[in-house]
Amino acid sequence: MVMGRFSQLLVLVLAVFAAAAACSRPDSTEQFVGIEHRENNGLYRFTVDMSDSLATYDLTFYSRIDEGRPRMASATDFPLSITWTAPSGQRFSETVFFAIHDNARGSSFYSSQYRKPYRSGLVPVEPGIWEMTVQVNYGRDIPGMRGLGLICKKNLPDGTR
Repeated sequence: MVMGRFSQLLVLVLAVFAAAAACSRPDSTEQFVGIEHRENNGLYRFTVDMSDSLATYDLTFYSRIDEGRPRMASATDFPLSITWTAPSGQRFSETVFFAIHDNARGSSFYSSQYRKPYRSGLVPVEPGIWEMTVQVNYGRDIPGMRGLGLICKKNLPDGTR
């Protein structure tokens, strides 16, 4: 009888440990800043966790624009001015272009979703929590733009999380 209870307790403890071991951080995080939640100066702000010094990171921007296909067909790509702030406070800046024509996904006649790979295999010069601000430089607000999102996918050398 004692052995039966011990066996049951052992099975329960092993099940709890197995469940805890199965829990891990997701290998991808996603943040979306709606146009109404931009900062007053029009900046989109993202926090990017690149703490794992063994990992590389893939970053992708995305957005949805509520405009009909005929109007978006004549739209031009727009520049994004990006400023990275390292955990130490050092800043890095660059400008990239968000291509509209090649990146439409999930489109309907009145709305299109866009994805733009930004960096692949990124190895930060300093591991930690980075801050990114993005200014959409279109000369004015893009009509129908709902906001800007960022997907950060963590890649480990052995494929684990």
